[in-house]
Amino acid sequence: MKKIIVPTALVSGLLFSGAGQQALAASGQDVVSQALNYQGKAYQYAAPAFSEDSFDCSSFTQFIYSKVLNASLPRTSSAQSEQGIAVSKDQLQPGDLLFFDTAGDGGIHHVGIYMGNGKMISAEVTVGVHITNVFSGGGSQSYWEPKFKTARRVVAATETESAQNQSEQPAQSTAPAQTSATSSYTVKSGDSLWKIASHHGMTVAKLKSLNHLKSDLIYPGQALKLSGSTQTEAASQNSGAVQETEAPAKTSAATYTVKSGDSLWKIATGNGISVSALKSINGLNSDVIYPGQTLKLSGSASSSKTVITQTAAKSTSSSSKSTYKVKSGDSLWEIATLHGISVNQLMRANNLSATLIYPGQHLLIPSSL
Repeated sequence: MKKIIVPTALVSGLLFSGAGQQALAASGQDVVSQALNYQGKAYQYAAPAFSEDSFDCSSFTQFIYSKVLNASLPRTSSAQSEQGIAVSKDQLQPGDLLFFDTAGDGGIHHVGIYMGNGKMISAEVTVGVHITNVFSGGGSQSYWEPKFKTARRVVAATETESAQNQSEQPAQSTAPAQTSATSSYTVKSGDSLWKIASHHGMTVAKLKSLNHLKSDLIYPGQALKLSGSTQTEAASQNSGAVQETEAPAKTSAATYTVKSGDSLWKIATGNGISVSALKSINGLNSDVIYPGQTLKLSGSASSSKTVITQTAAKSTSSSSKSTYKVKSGDSLWEIATLHGISVNQLMRANNLSATLIYPGQHLLIPSSL
């Protein structure tokens, strides 16, 4: 699968529209969710920029990032590989951009969006917008992983870019007044670190230090501390014991507190369980976690409505295909991932021509090989 760089002018840096500030609270999972809406769209070499009818790899990522974040990515994959901040493979998060040398000449010739669990969604020559295994096994991993060159995080970088263009002075009279009684703040949709810090008369650096944040990524509902000291931070680090180890040490503890730099894969591996089991126990339907979050390491699956549970099989044979009843908030990708199959397998088994599903629908789950 050889990709050719689209011969269009390269655009340096990220440009933001007037609505960019509001989009900064969007998460990597929002990028993935939007990308899934276009699964199955046809591939077209040198597709028109911002067209929704067909894509090549870089026009797809350019379109999705513009739609979700109001961010203007360059038109080519090689130019996009210079945006945002570099991310190592073991620190990947949903929404990160993955870049590949599919021509074997040392350059960048393909770009896709990381979905979590070692998977990517991108526009490919023969199949159009498609989900594929990059680091998680299967035949496609043997093709993609050796060609992987780098990854970039643009979701968090957009906020850094915006903050650098703003003055770090307290907000005007329209901003919420700072009070000595306020010690925490709950992030709302449309917030950014700069906006919160300004409203409370502090710098972004101070706000990040208080909350042990290593990036500018925040999400609605997240609780941020607004007061504290370096002594508090030191005490927190000391109580974390081996906080800076490569992976969490396996212990007999029943819970684990997420630290900066952790991922579901890292926590699951360090405690001898699978990612799917860790997500099921904690009622997670995405790979997004945050520092300070408490995760259960043992116990029965959560009864939360977001937990995907498998219904009894229609066939009496234990090795036969089973069925699954769709719940509110489910997606084909979540259901397929939980059962260890691809979205394409799930769609073929149920004769689906689109990714639209609805609560109460029964899906046939094919046996995974």
